Amino acid sequence: MSKVLDLGEIREHIRRYSTAFVPLFENKQRYQIVWGGAGSGKSHIIARKLLLRILDEENVKHNILVIRKVGETIKRSVFKLIVDLIDKWGIRSEFKINKTDKIITQIHGNSQIMFSGLDDVEKIKSIEGVTCIWIEEATELLQEDFEQLDLRLRGEFGTYKQIILTLNPISAEHWIKKIFFDNPMPNVFTLKTTYLDNEFIDDEYKEVLESKKLTNPRYYKIYALGEWGTAEGLVFQNVTTRIIREEEIKGLECVQSGDFGYTNDPTAFNITYIDKKKMKLFVYDGFYEKGLGNGDIANRLKEMKAHRHLSTWDSSEPKSIASLKAKGINARGAKKGRDSINAGIDFLLDYEIIINAHLTDFYKEALNYSWKIDKNNKMTNKPIDEWNHFWDSLRYGTEHLQTRRGRLGKISKPLGI
Repeated sequence: MSKVLDLGEIREHIRRYSTAFVPLFENKQRYQIVWGGAGSGKSHIIARKLLLRILDEENVKHNILVIRKVGETIKRSVFKLIVDLIDKWGIRSEFKINKTDKIITQIHGNSQIMFSGLDDVEKIKSIEGVTCIWIEEATELLQEDFEQLDLRLRGEFGTYKQIILTLNPISAEHWIKKIFFDNPMPNVFTLKTTYLDNEFIDDEYKEVLESKKLTNPRYYKIYALGEWGTAEGLVFQNVTTRIIREEEIKGLECVQSGDFGYTNDPTAFNITYIDKKKMKLFVYDGFYEKGLGNGDIANRLKEMKAHRHLSTWDSSEPKSIASLKAKGINARGAKKGRDSINAGIDFLLDYEIIINAHLTDFYKEALNYSWKIDKNNKMTNKPIDEWNHFWDSLRYGTEHLQTRRGRLGKISKPLGI
């Protein structure tokens, strides 16, 4: 069992954790933007700030709301982070932890931390008296998502109200840059940090980040240096994200496809509708997750009612495709010719690609999938083999359209429309 820390020890622990973050604990402005590179410890620090506010402000009943775009990502990320911190500080006896509803309640003070995805709208609407909102991976949100959350922070509670956004600066075109940096709203505090500000980062992770300077300069700029990403070097600049309405895809042909992953890479599966007349691809649904075995994938497809419709998968894993078939999945392998990657990219570049707003990992790939740079710092026509799992799956699903003789056969009917 961890040693029980008193408030003085907790404050000292935080102060020593990283001096770069000390201003975050003193700042009381409504909007606090904590941004920069990966590995700087942003999320760990904000978790500490939220817990310290509950412990320190004894006369305040806090209702703290922790948000990510998609609810499924909450439990294995920020929820676990705060539970682990409670255990580390030895204060588990002071909190009731509801893992099912993802609520952490202070036993004596009645403050609570609630965790939710924006896909659980009714849960968010039912929460009253919100004193603080933490938006993790804030670049996943649309501007209208943020504006609705901003309206939830109202009332007088005997303390300051604050919305905290933590993020990597993946795109200079993002709405966050426009409203908080280019033409800042009033009452905004920003703090940029990188892995160099994290006194506890391990040497191996430093080496991984620094190696990207040569292998993936765009990644290095964003995730190591914490600089705003530009469109230069991106493979796909024809992609937007928004909520796709059912009437937009009604009557369109549907393709389903996936790229296998497991430990280091995610399995990416998409359900996409094709409008050949208007040259649009609507990426309507899917999943993107590490650690899925073939049985897990089959179950996901059945839950989505996608198992009876033909899906095209990476043909380099015939055993996995055979396993899916044995589990009742209508699956086949992609053809994957010698030039299939560039041919598939060329085809997809001719379309406007709209990714449904909840598919945040798919859109993140669009903002990171880049062309290789040669030794002379010139862009090549070969993509870097990173941030491409969704794109590989989409190529597999549309490969029958990538030749003059390609046509939409009886692939599937629109799902649930």
